[in-house]
Amino acid sequence: MAVPYVVGKTLVLRVNRLGSKNALPQLSKNVKELNVEIVDIIQPSTMSIVLQIKLQQEERYPSDPTMILKIYDRQYSPELREFKHSGPATAETEDEFIAFLRQGCMPRFLLDYDENGPWAHDEWDMPKREAYFYARSSLSHEIELDVHDKLIDMQGIHIPTIFADVRLSPQYAVMQKDEGLTAYTEIRAILMEYISGFPLHDIVKETPESDWASICNQAVDIIRKIAENNFINFDIKTRNILVRRGERESSYQIFYLDFGECCFRDPSDSDEVWRERKRQKNEEGAVGYMMMNAISFAKGKKGKKYKGTLPLPWQYEPSGRFDGEYIELYGDSE
Repeated sequence: MAVPYVVGKTLVLRVNRLGSKNALPQLSKNVKELNVEIVDIIQPSTMSIVLQIKLQQEERYPSDPTMILKIYDRQYSPELREFKHSGPATAETEDEFIAFLRQGCMPRFLLDYDENGPWAHDEWDMPKREAYFYARSSLSHEIELDVHDKLIDMQGIHIPTIFADVRLSPQYAVMQKDEGLTAYTEIRAILMEYISGFPLHDIVKETPESDWASICNQAVDIIRKIAENNFINFDIKTRNILVRRGERESSYQIFYLDFGECCFRDPSDSDEVWRERKRQKNEEGAVGYMMMNAISFAKGKKGKKYKGTLPLPWQYEPSGRFDGEYIELYGDSE
C-alpha cells in the first residue's frame, strides 16, 4: 500500500470539534469540512504523522496561515509499527482486520486490552495487532487533546494552539465503502498552529553563546510549569522543544510540541506516591541535563566534553520541586 501522505496532495478533513481557544475566522462553527494541501512532511515521524498544510478555500482572508496536521494513522505510523517488527500495513493485513471488525471482535479486544495492556501480545494474531495499533494511536490522540485542554492558558504562548479535532476517511478503498466500520477505521487527526523555529538542542549552532543561558532557563522554566499538572510526559525530548526567534535581537520564545505519550495521575495515587512518580521521571531534568551535556560538547574539543576549569555558559540548577523521602512504587504509572 502506497503511503498516501505526499507533498501536493489534497486531504478532506471532517471537523469533529473546534479547539477551546480557536481564533481563526476560517474555522467557524458552521464549517463541517476542510480541504487542505500538504506543503511539507515533518520528520522524523513518531506515533503520529506530522504534516505542514495550508487551507484550500474559495473565500480569501487577510491571512491564511500555514498549519500543522498531526495524523494518528495506525497504518503508517513508523514508531507504532515497530512493535513486534510488524512492518507496514498491506492489503492482506487490512482485509484480515476488516474481517475481524465485521465479526464483532473489536469490543472484546478493547476490554481485554484495557484490563491487561499489551502484555498478552505474544498471543496476538495479525488482526489483533492491528486492533492494538488502533487502540494505541487513538489513545495518543485523546491524550494530546486532553493535555492541550488542561494547558489552555499556555496555548499560543508556549504550546501550539489547537484549532480543531478532525477526521479523515480511511485510505483503504474497501474500508471507505463500509460505513458500518467507520468507528474503527476513520483516521483521527488534530489541526494546530504551525510554530516556526529550530529544535532546542540546535542552539549551539543557531544562536550566539551569550544567548544560551536565557534560552535554556526559559525552556527549563516552561517544563517546570507544565510538570505542575497532574500528568507525566514520558517522551520529553529536546527535539520536541522549538525555539522561535523574537522581533528584538537576542529574544526568543520557547514552545513544547508533543504530549501524546503523557500519563494522567491515577485517582488512587496519594500525594506522596504522585510526588515520587514525578521525582523518578524528572521531566525538568530531562531537559536540563540534556542541554548541559550539549553545551559541554559544544565547548569541548575533538568531539569530547569540556574539561576546562572555567564555568560553562550555562549550568542546570535542579529546582528540587519533587524531592522527598524515597517511596517504593508497585504500580507502573505508564
